[in-house]
Amino acid sequence: MPETWSRASTPDGQEFVFADSGSGPLVVLYHGFPDTPDGWDGIAAQLAAAGYRAVRPYLRGYHPDTIVPGRPYDAVTNGQDVIRFLDALGENDAFLVGHDWGATGVYSATSQAPDRVRGICPIAIPHTKFLERNLSTLIRVRHFFALKLPWAESSVKRGNFAYLDTLYKRWAPNWSGPVRDESLAAAKRCFSDDRCLTGAIDWYRGLSFKPVPELVKVPDVRGFAVGGSVDIAPPEAIRQTAVALGEGSDVMIAEGAGHWPHREAEEEFTRRLIAFLGDG
Repeated sequence: MPETWSRASTPDGQEFVFADSGSGPLVVLYHGFPDTPDGWDGIAAQLAAAGYRAVRPYLRGYHPDTIVPGRPYDAVTNGQDVIRFLDALGENDAFLVGHDWGATGVYSATSQAPDRVRGICPIAIPHTKFLERNLSTLIRVRHFFALKLPWAESSVKRGNFAYLDTLYKRWAPNWSGPVRDESLAAAKRCFSDDRCLTGAIDWYRGLSFKPVPELVKVPDVRGFAVGGSVDIAPPEAIRQTAVALGEGSDVMIAEGAGHWPHREAEEEFTRRLIAFLGDG
């Protein structure tokens, strides 16, 4: 966990809270649910050692200072957050890495402002074009519906956030050990602030099940798509995403990994990410 957190804001008052390591080409690392920026620390250290500036922000809503009353959590706005963050940093472009909701934001930002993106690394989330609409998919993503309910906060908090324990076990059945346990503990600490719990859940409440124009087309940008062989997202959809992305794209399917392939196979992921960045 970083000892200090940096802050940057846009003229209209949107504040971003982030950790910052190294110098060089900018790589922005977005976490997902249920997670925090702390999970990127080891990867960020390796990126910094390889000559990159590794920045890992809180998703809007996961830190109380990032919450703007009335600002929605729809896919278009979440993608705009990514671009607004570059503006707040005073940066023209960046490599964008995103896990889970972070990946969705990266897809959206790239579709809206491809000139601001040097390359993307979506993790655990294929492009929506390759998600099958069938009963099997609905069962795998049933949390999308559960977290839209008015009582979602109380359900998640019950039994010392037992719901998060259930998700970690279901989404990453082979992941165990102190790294996994600390990721889960960090998410629970984050959500112990009711404002952040609601902020995280609002990403689900803002999700539309109708096609979003900004996410219909696969962006023509070089990408490194990453998934796990036992994740809730089919590995084939991750592979199809890599094929559809721009020239020079690559794919990694971590054998035995679930929803956190970048953490469950961190050494391989970091090595291949650095190689991907160096080829761009």
